[in-house]
Amino acid sequence: MKKLIAALALATVMGATTPVIVMAHEGHKQAADSQTAEGEGVVKAIDKDAGTVTIQHGPIKALKWPAMTMKFKATTEAIASAKVGQKVHFVMKNENGQPLVTAIHAM
Repeated sequence: MKKLIAALALATVMGATTPVIVMAHEGHKQAADSQTAEGEGVVKAIDKDAGTVTIQHGPIKALKWPAMTMKFKATTEAIASAKVGQKVHFVMKNENGQPLVTAIHAM
């Protein structure tokens, strides 16, 4: 997190014009942004009642996230297309500073 803050501060000081995609990990809110990102991983759990899907994903370069397992909020459509144990490609967008999975495709 300190590296992200330092990078954003440096970009501000340097007058960077390249857009930065900012989404938070679970429990860390960031400023709202309409950016999207994609990843690949394996579905580990689905909770339809909570509207979440847990994905063990590889690095997501656009967000500078390392490989990890995360529980994501997800749309009803994305949850309906997921199966536990399935290798997937997924798309997420920034929803009020938090990642929201909007599409899941089997690989």
